[in-house]
Order: sequence, then C-alpha cells, then structure tokens
Amino acid sequence: MSSPDNSHQDPTPEALPRRAFIRGGALSVAALVAAGELGGFQALASVPTTHASPLNAARVPEAAYVRAWGLAPDGPCEAAADPECHTGQPTGLRGLAGGMSVPGLGIPLGGVGAGSFQYNLFGTFGPWNMGGSQSSNWWEMRTLPQAAFHIREQVAGATGAPTVKTLATRHDNIAPQRDFAGVLPGWNQLAPGDGTYAALYPFGWTTYSAFQSQVSMRFWSPIVAREDERTSMPVAFFDVELANPTTKVIDLSVMFTFPNATPHDTGTTRTGFYSRFDTDARSGVAGVTLGSDHPTNTPDAYKSEWTIAALPASGQKLTYATSWDGAGDGGDIYGPFSSTGKLPNKALDNSNSAGAVTVSAQLRPGQKTTVRYALSWDFPQVYYDAAPEGRAVWMRRYTEFLGAASTASNDYVPNSYPFKQAFAIAQRELARHDDSLTAVEAWWKPIAENKKYPVWLRKAALNELFGMVFDASFWEAGLVSSTVTPAPGGPRLGAEIPGTHLFYTIDAGSGGAPANEMDVDSFGYLLYTKLFPNIELGRLRGWLQLTKQDKWGRVPQQIMFDTGPFITATGANQGAPSATSEPVFGAPPAGTDDLGALFDPAGGDAFRDCFHKLIYRVYALYQETDDKSLLAYGYPQMLRTLKHSQFFRPPGSHLPADPPSNNPANTYDQLLVNGHGIYNCQLYLLSLQILSTLTPTARTLGIPEATASVQKEIDTELAAAKAEFERIFWNPGTGRYRFSDGTGGIDGRTGNIFGIKKPVLPTDAVFLDAFYAQGIASQLGLPNLINLQRARTHWHNTLDAFLAPKDSDGIPTGPPIILDENLKHYPMDYIQPPGGFVPEIADVWPGTTWMATAAAVHIGRATGDRKLITKALKMSEAVANRIYDDGATTKGHAFATPESWFVDDVNISRYAAYARARSVWQLVDALDPIPRSPKSSRPGQD
Repeated sequence: MSSPDNSHQDPTPEALPRRAFIRGGALSVAALVAAGELGGFQALASVPTTHASPLNAARVPEAAYVRAWGLAPDGPCEAAADPECHTGQPTGLRGLAGGMSVPGLGIPLGGVGAGSFQYNLFGTFGPWNMGGSQSSNWWEMRTLPQAAFHIREQVAGATGAPTVKTLATRHDNIAPQRDFAGVLPGWNQLAPGDGTYAALYPFGWTTYSAFQSQVSMRFWSPIVAREDERTSMPVAFFDVELANPTTKVIDLSVMFTFPNATPHDTGTTRTGFYSRFDTDARSGVAGVTLGSDHPTNTPDAYKSEWTIAALPASGQKLTYATSWDGAGDGGDIYGPFSSTGKLPNKALDNSNSAGAVTVSAQLRPGQKTTVRYALSWDFPQVYYDAAPEGRAVWMRRYTEFLGAASTASNDYVPNSYPFKQAFAIAQRELARHDDSLTAVEAWWKPIAENKKYPVWLRKAALNELFGMVFDASFWEAGLVSSTVTPAPGGPRLGAEIPGTHLFYTIDAGSGGAPANEMDVDSFGYLLYTKLFPNIELGRLRGWLQLTKQDKWGRVPQQIMFDTGPFITATGANQGAPSATSEPVFGAPPAGTDDLGALFDPAGGDAFRDCFHKLIYRVYALYQETDDKSLLAYGYPQMLRTLKHSQFFRPPGSHLPADPPSNNPANTYDQLLVNGHGIYNCQLYLLSLQILSTLTPTARTLGIPEATASVQKEIDTELAAAKAEFERIFWNPGTGRYRFSDGTGGIDGRTGNIFGIKKPVLPTDAVFLDAFYAQGIASQLGLPNLINLQRARTHWHNTLDAFLAPKDSDGIPTGPPIILDENLKHYPMDYIQPPGGFVPEIADVWPGTTWMATAAAVHIGRATGDRKLITKALKMSEAVANRIYDDGATTKGHAFATPESWFVDDVNISRYAAYARARSVWQLVDALDPIPRSPKSSRPGQD
C-alpha cells in the first residue's frame, strides 16, 4: 500500500531563538528557565505561544524531575550491599532484600496491567515488566538494542554530510542490575550530556543539543484517572517536535526502529514471526506490525504483536521498512535512512525480526512541526506458574474494550477476543491523541501545578505513580484456564461478583517481596481510592471474598503470585499457620532470651494490622463512591474480621495485644512489641469507629448483620477502648505516647531473623508512625481516635530529634522510624555480632515518613498549629530530596524508591521500587484534598 505523501507545510511560521543547553549532573527547572526554554517545550514560567504544532502549549512543570541526558553515576557499592557491583556476578541477595539502586531509570510506558517498560535516561527501552512469573519475580533489567529513535538533519547549502544521530547513549556497568548497555553498534549515538531528560509522570520530555534544529520529544501513556479503558491500554505516545531556528531550509527525518521482541528473556517461547504494513485511510494512521503466531508459543506470546505507527501531519511524509536484520549491526536500516532520510517501503530481508517507520518534513526558517508516533502492543494473555504444578492464564484488562467477553463468574468466553489487535490499538489511540491528552491533563494539572503542594511533593507524588504501572502488570478481564486448586469454602477468589477485575501488584518491583501484601499496600490505598477506584474495587472484592471464605474471618497478610494470583489462598502469616487454622494468641517461648522461630504457630498469629486495614479500605472506597453493593458485600466481612481481631484481647483488656514472640506484630515486622503496641491498638480504635459510623447505614440497607445490639456492642467497646488507650500509652512524665505498655512478658529478650538479632524495644521508645490510624481517621472525616492536644505535644517533644540525623555532607537523612527512650536513633550495628546490621530500627522509611507527616498535618490543622505543619513537612522534604534530587543523582533511587536506607549510612538501602512509598498521596490529600470522584466514573457505573 502507498504511504501518505503531503507537501503542504504548517501554515504558521514562528521565529525561534537558539537555546543554550546546560550540561552536567542534576539540573533544576529553575536553572533551565534562567537559561531560556527547555528545548522545544516551554518551561512553566515562560509565556505560552500559539502556532500550528500541538505541542506548543505543553510545558515542563517546575516540579519535573530533570537530569542531563545520558549522565548517571555507577551508584553506591557498599560492602553490605549486593556484591555483584564488585564482581559482576548476580547473587542471591536480590531475592531476599530486593534489587540494588539503579541510577538512570525513567518513567514507565504502557497501561496498567498491560505490561510496561521504562524509557530511560539513556534513550533506551528498559528495564521491562510484562507481568507473569515465568521469567522472574521482579523486573527484567534488559534493553532492546534495536529500539531507538533516530534523527537525520540536512541543512540547505551545507557542504558536509547530513547529521545523523541515534537518540540513545550507551551506559555499561559491571553489575547486571545496573547495565543499560546500548543500541546496535552501527548507529551513531549521542554523547552523554547531549540534551536533557525530564519526567513528571505520566509525562516525560527530552531535548537534544546535537543538531542545528531544535529537537524535543514528549513521551507518555494515556493514564486517565477514573477511567479503565485508556488507563489499561498497551500504548505509548512519542510526540517529536522539530523546529528550525536558522535562516536556512532544513530537511528533517525521524525514524523509529523496534524489534519483534519477546515479552520475557526466559520462560517464554515466541516464534512464527511475521510483519506487515498497515494503513487506515480515514484517520491517516500507518505503521509496521511485527507479530508472532505459532502453536508452540507459550500463553504470554500467543498471537502477539507490536506496532510502530505514526499519524503524518500536513507537510510530512511517511516511509517504512517491514523487516530488517535485528540480529545485525543496524547498518542495513541505517543506510537508506542516512542517505535519503527515507525508507524503501518494503522489507530489507525476510527475518521479520525488526521494523522501522520514518516521517520526513522540510522546514523553512522559523517553522516547526510535530511528528506523532505510537508504539502499541497486543500481548493479551498473562499467566502465572503456581506451586507446585498449577498454572493460571488470564486475559488482560484492556482486552475487554476490544471484544473480550466474560461470564457471570468472570471467566473468559472462548474466542470472544479477535487477537492481533496491535495496529487497531495504535490507529484508535493516535486518532484520539488530543482527547486523551486533555483527559490526562484534567487530573494531572491540578496536582502538577497546584501551589498548595510544595514542588518536592508534586515531584514525588506524581513520579511515585510509576509503581502502579511498572510493579503491577496484572489487571485482568477473565480467567482463561487454571489448574490451581481454588481457595476452600467457595468459588475461586474474584468469581463471586460479576464484573470483578482483579488487580495484583508486588511490593518490591526489583525483587525480594513478590507479593501483594495487605499490610504494605494499604499505605498507598488513597491513590487508588481517589484516582483509580475500579482498581481498588476489584482488589477489595478479592480480599473480602477470601475473608468470607475463611472459617475465622482472618485477613491474610499477602497474596502471593503462586496463588494464580487470587485463585487459592496464601498462608495468613507468610505460610504459617495456614489461612484456615484456628487463631493462636501466642505465649512467650520457653527460656529467658531468644523468642523462638520466626512464624512459629505457637508464637501467635502475626500481622495483626491486616484486619483493620481491610476494614478502613472498604470504608474509604464506599465513602468515595457511594457504592452500596460494596457495603452490602463488605459489611458482614468487616464485622467478622473485627470480631476475629478481638480474639487477641487479653483478659480484662479492651485492646488487642501483639504476639509475645518472634512473630511480626504488623507491617513493621522486625520491631518486636512487648504487650499492647500503639500501632495495632490505634488501628483497632479506627475499626471500631468505622463500624460504629457505618452500622446505621447498613441497617438502613437491610444488611442482616447490622443490628441494634451490634451497634450497642461496638459503641460500648469503642468508649472503653479509647479510655484504655489513653491510660496505657500516654506518659505525662515525658509528654509522649509510648510505643508499647510492656505487658507481654518478653522484656529484655531478643528475636532473630536469618541470624540477625531483633531487640524488644523499650516501652517509651518513640515511634514515627504512632498516629497512622489517627491520620486515616482525619482523612476520612471520622471522629478523633485519640487526644489531639496530647498528640500535638508529642510532636513538639519529638520532631527535633526526628529531624536531627544528617549524613557526612550535612544533608538531612530523613527521620528514623523509631527513637530510643532518650530520643536518640539506634546505631545500625545495635546489639549485633561483628559485621551484622540491626533490622529496621536504624532505618529511614520513605513510605512511613510520608504517612507520619500526613498525620502531623491533620493534627496541626485540627489544633490550629501551623508551626507543627511547617516543621513536620521538613521530614518528608528530606526524604523526597533523597529520592528525586540528591538520591537521583548519586544513589539511583528515582523511579525505584526503596523501602528504606540506614540513618548511619544512606548508601545502604533495601527493597528497591517498594509499594509503601505510594503513601505520599496521603500527604497530598492532607495538604489539599483530592476532589471526590464524579458520579459518572464511580465503580459499577462505567
């Protein structure tokens, strides 16, 4: 088929000044603004202009993460960190404590649950997370050497050869986890510093200084708050802006090359390659599709395709090559492009291993144009190999919008999906590009440009959304097949309510925690509740069904990938005891020192925070969406799990105790609690308050479990529990709330994890997250759980100590998660044998810091204390700067925020790309509430 060929140029020329490009390390937007515009995209402080290019109104906000192109350090390589950065040999540490920090990461592209990849600081495509478990339980650190953008520039009257550059820079590292490698050796790559890279998710921007023309690119996926369709689509836009600031005519060509790539390095069979050129006369979209279809392909590669497509504008010409040698040096595709700026509109070989699309334009002085590319893919199935022999295959969420149908029990209807839809996706999404841009900006701009949020908070909050896509490549539209044994007591999880779409994310995207954990994931619940409520609805339905089918009403701590996921049940306490065993209060192990084996059933049920976290998440989503069907289904399970939690109240107490053993009490799983702990006890108050508030509505709806006697019982217990809480936790002598009440009988003993000692903390230790539940109560508009004046006093007596730690350069480390009774942070080798590091108590946790700061903001506002708010924000600012400023430059934490780093050595971190950090949205909402979902976009009403 012929390609579009239009000769008309953009009608409105505009003179453009030459830019001065800044080279170096960390760049601030302020510095770029001072030097002029950021490439072809205007900085926020500049005056908008109007002309033909659709990108002229696009701005790089002041909150964007900005770095010099292709410049990243090697990253820290401490003796206690993964030794692969010394040896180059992968180690087993990644599976225990997560991956290393990775300087040079960027924003992910792709829809939620569709599979995704990062477009990184070096202009290469990777790392990758296409979902499933056949390759690994973390992202794949690979880039595609055949995938790149290329520019050819020929200036009229110039005597030399045209300038031809590949918009990528090689970056090697001895550590495989940090090795971005580069593109094919036959291509002329950019040098480090040849431009800038900026990101404020879901948008990224690059500018390039290697040309006489001004070349810029915006890359993004249509993540639309409160809409499933576009949010789930496997598509990425690349809007390349070309401008001629010279007095000469310039011929410019942009080429996009891409391979017929497998979704996984290992564990996937993908063969039977084909390629073709597609065009849609009505929209003008055209592109090359690279596919695979063979009976031996594994389910994740079944009838799968990539499409590289463009929508040529007036004055642009599209040419293509349906196949070139992706296993070669790239010279065969570079030759015609370098020579003429065009491709031959045919295959260069018969390998079907890679394709290319080129768009060319001639610009007179002062003119600009925008080339719109899209990369789409159709890998409609995702599967998990469960232990020991099971396998579950699912359709991805986006397929429902392209024809896939499911039954009342949410099983896929065979043959309802047409498959091979990559070009159809590219055509539709390019045709509605402008509408999608408007829809994304409708929710994004009120965050990105809201002056009520500090710049560092906007940067952190929006960029932390990377994990929703990159660590979550499972959002389903029907079960295709399964050999996994369903959870006992009913149908498979997610099958009970028609229209349920399960969502699964892992806690640590770079390794070490391959599970969706209720205790951790609940820190970031507000992001989903406010912006993506259907995602939260599907997940909560699965958890509620699991709780309903459990004999005791227990809420397991995690859903592992090897459950299907969400087909069978994970053990409640990471496998011991099982989800169906009778609850165990626990007793101190015999002896006077060690507290027994980790997860010993006799030590008592672990993770006693999970009951309450399910309760508040269901209430929050109901409050946000007014979904009465959720309340009707959820209320009985909320009541059951509350009663289950009451099993752990000691005789005569109205508050639940924590395990008197080595077993984790809650999400702070290495902090041993002696008796009643402030974290779980306050969560219990929150659950009582929620059910007290909710029961009248449940009675009105006719929910049988909601009775007058239940209301009276809950109200009576709430009053008694609140009084007991203040009595045992408030210490008038110190003016602080205690960490625990010391009644567990384990004082002076130690726990153990992998040979590392865990101390039983003193009762008057000071816990950073002491007001977790109160912060949630404030956010939900519930009555106060605790005495806020005492909480205010507590903060004033502790904030200086939390803000005190600094690194060797005098930069704040961020607050420790706990201080001793003398307000000192714990050293990293506390009570350890030589060479050992104490777990958790000597750490800074970004997710905890943001949650604690949000609670302090609510307390300060309620008590009229602006100074408290201002001072508390400094804790979160220190953490945000570690991740997206200093940390991004030297530590490599940007787009892989770790669970923690040591106060005494910020170079040593754990669990890269950890889910807890999405709690930053709790702080966003505390400073200026995120608007409630419109009725038309609430769950069940799409």
